[in-house]
Amino acid sequence: MRLALQWLRENPTETPTTAARCHGIANEHSVRQAWRREKKRNERQKKFAGGAGLNKILSPDQHQALLQYAADHARGGGMGATKQMMFSCAMWLRVQEGKSAPTWRWFQKWLKTTPELHTIKTKPIARHRVDMHTDPPMVQERIPAGARIHRSEKREIHPQYG
Repeated sequence: MRLALQWLRENPTETPTTAARCHGIANEHSVRQAWRREKKRNERQKKFAGGAGLNKILSPDQHQALLQYAADHARGGGMGATKQMMFSCAMWLRVQEGKSAPTWRWFQKWLKTTPELHTIKTKPIARHRVDMHTDPPMVQERIPAGARIHRSEKREIHPQYG
């Protein structure tokens, strides 16, 4: 996959389908999808590179600290940090300097323009399954009849490797 994407960068007039065929990748759709994501990521970086002001809220060290925070949470339990956890961390970093806390809208833009991070949506049952396999064995609690299970969905933040 990496070779196919590198080949596409070197030959911008070629199509992802051609790259998949040249490099023996059976699923051409995956190359098209990866190429589309890469082009979108590059456009986003170009769009915000010219003084959008988003990088002035956090210092480069604070930015790296947030990335490390997300990576630690992803490696530790495998579930990653939620958006609210990352936002709280950014607020804490700013308040420690005696500056005002960033807005949620700033955080949304920062997250969108940070290519090292991406969000995934997990359902509560998926979170429970991962917890079941990572926690030490426990006695299963019985859910009383008529109990309601709330269906809330959270977006989690994971570092993007590769």
